[in-house]
Amino acid sequence: MKTTQNNTSKLHLKKISAFLLATTLATVGTVAVLPGTSSIVQAATTKASTAKLAIHVQVEGKAIATTGIISANGSSLLPLKDTAKAIGATVTYSNKDKKVTVTKGKHKVSFAMSAVANDGVFVTLDNSTVGDSYDAKIVNGTSYVAIKAVTDQLGYRAVWNGSTRTVNITKEGINNIDITTATLKPTKTNSYTETNISYPVISGLDNAEAEVAINKAFKAHAQTYLEQTQKQAKELGAPPKDSAIQYEMDSGYKITYNRNGVLSVVVTDYEYLGGAHGGSTQTGMTFSLKDGKQIQLSDLLKSNSNYRKDIDKIINTQMNKNKDLYFADSFKGIAANQGYYLTDSGITLYFQQYDLAPYAAGMPEFPITFKQVLPSGVNPLDAYKA
Repeated sequence: MKTTQNNTSKLHLKKISAFLLATTLATVGTVAVLPGTSSIVQAATTKASTAKLAIHVQVEGKAIATTGIISANGSSLLPLKDTAKAIGATVTYSNKDKKVTVTKGKHKVSFAMSAVANDGVFVTLDNSTVGDSYDAKIVNGTSYVAIKAVTDQLGYRAVWNGSTRTVNITKEGINNIDITTATLKPTKTNSYTETNISYPVISGLDNAEAEVAINKAFKAHAQTYLEQTQKQAKELGAPPKDSAIQYEMDSGYKITYNRNGVLSVVVTDYEYLGGAHGGSTQTGMTFSLKDGKQIQLSDLLKSNSNYRKDIDKIINTQMNKNKDLYFADSFKGIAANQGYYLTDSGITLYFQQYDLAPYAAGMPEFPITFKQVLPSGVNPLDAYKA
């Protein structure tokens, strides 16, 4: 992939800001927030305070030797190499492009460390050109990355023990299914268009019809995106011969939730068809593994008839705390079919580029726990357990 595309992808897919992406981890019956704030980081200026803030890392309950650290943004970071090896992956490093590649089974995850600021990593799955940005840092030759940079890509979850300051990377509770990556090739190719379309394929479901339905939906989304973007490119015609413009059509995914008989995936589509920059679109796809049906936000929150009004208040509150990030009066309330995806912490609602904020802000996201919008004791995921 060209350097220009890699840099462009970093810009387009970087999340709006740290305050919208506070990393949360699920513990038994509660939601625990990983430690780390700017004030804590400032306090960690002595050896004693640094030791106190150390994050102990386990994989399936077994400790690894290297402890985690806190980033300048307050995120908890894992030692990438040691964590990857502990889960049985192989790790290679390219000093030329500052890229770590982690390979486990059929999956290959690339971690492109920020070569300038040393404060971030761009992560892609299975050679996709579409990925996500996370906090990261290289310290004395060791690469540290945000916990979700590992768990989102390799199908693990993280459980936090506040009393011992320990995070356990585990597959416990994960649905017993296999997820691989398929690619979609354009029917027609040319010298000025680069296409990289990937989508998930699941296997191992007891319900064969549900498996077929879910895979059909993933492939249909990829096929529709490719056909629509190819049509746009055809209508535009080829770039001028003396131009360096290269059209690009990319699509990738990440798994955000894979538990309790539910699978939630975020698909990001990116295209560049000339102009100052390309554009990205995000799509959350959440399925019941029992019957293969897609789960709408209204299905999850049906026990609260006023959930839309309650969510509107939460989003307005978050936006008002950072008014300068958003267009004035841009939020009119969530839609009936509002885009969302699941995490261990609850739901995350997202909006497309320009919906609420300038292009540089990316796609704004608002994490919301079930406790914030549902009656006490209600777990909407219980209905989907096998």
